[in-house]
Amino acid sequence: MQLCYGPMACLTLFLLLTATGTGADKVHNCCTEVSRQKITVPIIGARMQKKNLPCVKAVIFETEDGEICSHWKETWVRHTFIQLEMARRSLNTQNTTTTTST
Repeated sequence: MQLCYGPMACLTLFLLLTATGTGADKVHNCCTEVSRQKITVPIIGARMQKKNLPCVKAVIFETEDGEICSHWKETWVRHTFIQLEMARRSLNTQNTTTTTST
C-alpha cells in the first residue's frame, strides 16, 4: 500500500502528522516560571508544586487577585508558607475539638 503519490502529498502528510503529534500546543496548568518579588496583596492560601517539566518547583500562593508562583528558596516565601501551614493546622485542630465536644 502506497501512502504518498508524489512529493507534495508526502510533504503534506508529513506536516500533518508532525503538527498534530507534538505537545507544543498543550496547556499546562502549573507554574513554568517563578517570581522572587514579595507579594503585597492579601494571601488566602498556599501549596507546593514539585518539579515535573515543564512545571518548575514553586510555592503557589492563592491571593484575592489570583495565583502567584513564587521561588521556593526565597526566605520570605518559606516563612509565609510555614505561617500559613501553622494557621491551617491550628484551625483544623480547633474544628476537630469543637466537633468532638458537641
